[in-house]
Order: sequence, then C-alpha cells, then structure tokens
Amino acid sequence: MTTLIVAVLLVVGGAVTGIALDRVRLRRWLRRLSPEGRSGPEMPRSARGFIEAAQRRGDVAEAGRVSAVTAARRLEASLDGLQSGLVVCDRTGSVVAQNAAAEQFLLARHGEALVGREIKELLERARAGERVTTTVELHTEPRRSYEVEAGPIERDSETLGAVALVYDITEHHRIDSVRRDFVANVSHELKTPIGALSLLADSLAADPEPEVATRLAGRMQIEIQRVADTIDDLLTLAMLEDESGRSDEQVDICAVVAAAADRISQPAEQRDIMVIVSGEQDVSVIRGARRQLESAVFNLLDNAVKFSEPGGRVDVVVETHDRDLHVSVADEGIGIPASERSRIFERFYRVDRARSRNTGGTGLGLSIVRHVALNHGGDVNVTSQEGYGSRFTITLPIDSAD
Repeated sequence: MTTLIVAVLLVVGGAVTGIALDRVRLRRWLRRLSPEGRSGPEMPRSARGFIEAAQRRGDVAEAGRVSAVTAARRLEASLDGLQSGLVVCDRTGSVVAQNAAAEQFLLARHGEALVGREIKELLERARAGERVTTTVELHTEPRRSYEVEAGPIERDSETLGAVALVYDITEHHRIDSVRRDFVANVSHELKTPIGALSLLADSLAADPEPEVATRLAGRMQIEIQRVADTIDDLLTLAMLEDESGRSDEQVDICAVVAAAADRISQPAEQRDIMVIVSGEQDVSVIRGARRQLESAVFNLLDNAVKFSEPGGRVDVVVETHDRDLHVSVADEGIGIPASERSRIFERFYRVDRARSRNTGGTGLGLSIVRHVALNHGGDVNVTSQEGYGSRFTITLPIDSAD
C-alpha cells in the first residue's frame, strides 16, 4: 500500500510545487516593477490582489495535498485491516497496490509462494478480460486452503488493470469435512445396532422356543440401549454446542465428583475396579452448570473403568493450582498410542473400535468432556503411556465465580 501513498504524493505534490514556483516568479517580477525593488505601499492594488489570489491558490492546494495523503493513509489502514489479501496491478501488469495480507504470499519463498504464483497468473488472465477463480491447497502442517479470485478493472470499456482477492477457506473446508464425517459416523453408529435388531427379530420370529426367545430378547435390549445411549449423547452434544452461555449456578466441584463416582460405582464393582477419590476437600466453588460438569467427570470415569483390566484402580484427584481448579482421572489401563492422542476428542473417534463396541461405548464421551470444559472457560488434556494407563485432567478457572 506504500505505492498508493507515493502516487498520491507525487500527483498532488507536483501541483502544489508548480503553484509555489509560479508564486515565487510572480513576486520577483513585481519586485522588479517596484521603484525600491520590493513590493511596498506604492504597489498597484491589482498586483496585490493577484499575489493574494496566488497565495490562496497555494493554500488550497496544500490543504488538498494534506487531505489526499490522509485519505490514502486511511485507505491503506482499512485495506491492511482486511483478513483477505488484495493485489492491484496496472495495465502493464505492474503491482501498484497490495495490502498486508497479500504480502505474505507475494514475498513468500516456501509454501505460501504457491499462492503468490497463482495470484500473478490470475492477474495476467484478468488483464486479458477474464474473471477467474481457483483453489490452492497447501499440504503443510497444519494444512491450509486458499481461494484466489481475479478480475479486470474497467472504465468505459477500457481495461485499466486487474485486481485479485485471496480468501483463507481452511476453516470452511474443515467444517465441511467434520460435517461429512459426522453424518457418515451417525449413520454408521445407528445402522449397526438397528441392523442387529432386525436380525434378532427375524431369528426370534423363526424360532419361538422360550429359551431362544429369552436369549434373543436380552440381545435386543442391549442393542436398543446402544441406540438410546447414542441418541442421548448426540442430544447432549447438540445442547452443549448451541448454548450461548453457561449456567450461573454456584457449583461445589467436590460434590460433583462424589456424585459421578457414585454413578460409576456399580459398573466399577462389576469389573472389580477400585475408584478412589482424593485431593483437596475445601476448594472454591465455581460458576457453571452442575449437570454438565457431572456428565464430564462421569464420562472420564466411565472410560477409565471400561479400558482398565479387572482388579485395576482409578484415581480421581481434585486440587487447585493458582487460580485454576484441576480434576484429574487416572487409570492403569491400556493407554493411548501417541499417534492417536490428537484425535481422541473428536466425535465418534475410537482408539480401539472392537473394544469400544464390546464395552458399549458411543465414541462421544470425550467430545462431551471437551465441550463442557470449553463452555466453562477451561480445557482438558491427556497424558498417557501405552500399556500403563492414561490421565485426563479438566482445568477450570476458579475466578469465574468472583
């Protein structure tokens, strides 16, 4: 955008300089006409009026120059504030203006240089009268996607140059991908138990023996419960994502942990797993939604119990660090491979699909935990060693209750 300011300064400054030189020449000429070599009281009234008119012209031109420079700088700041890149070239193809977002592409030497090359190619085509759009995928880490659009600048059927715009569409692509995956996963998750129910119903109709019917009915109840659990978790996620703000309840996190531990006690006892709650008992209350927080802690406990071996142990620790409250759930289970940890909070993502199905997991629990933490201004993270267990920690700000 510096080019734009320079151009304005050259045009307006040239006009001001010309007027100033004319005024100097006029004064010298008038001094020669004066008997004393200077403009004095004896100077003709018409000459003084001419000088004053020239002075006014100079003042107007100077004010115009200042106004033009201010407008150019305002335009530069406005264009630099755009997230989209903008590049303007003249009819010869020379770049005459570009904003800050576009400079990273035009000056790049590595990945973004591909976008810079597309900008130049599309500007050439736009100067020829075309309106063109293309998408550039950068296989960097993380991956980036850009859309480049260019068109001619015309006036009275004459092409004066071309303009190109660059949009970062990475987030749009990510959302589209998540939406497609979500639809596919929901369809798969519901199709599997519904298909099983259909087969069980056919078997029940073909073999009405009481013992067989009882066994098949038990299997049908399991599949029905799986569908119900999936739908419940989907509704919970929808509620968490649509909420504009969290509840203003004063929540005792120790009571939340105790309630979640009580809910998991029976499944843990059936698997011969001890759940031990420890840590600070007199922590500050936080402002939030009790049901959401209890659901988050319960989901962590549920995962810990399901992925632990019989006879194992799950530890729940509540403690404060500075102005943060930490609730951690640690198990001695199978652990999570390092390559999988970045994806475990995605909806329906499972590290071990076969084991998840055997334990009745929906693949939505950790996604619910993450959304609850984010809704309360906090976060959740995991440390794990494959074969030795995992530790999930929810971090919540205490000062949210102040």
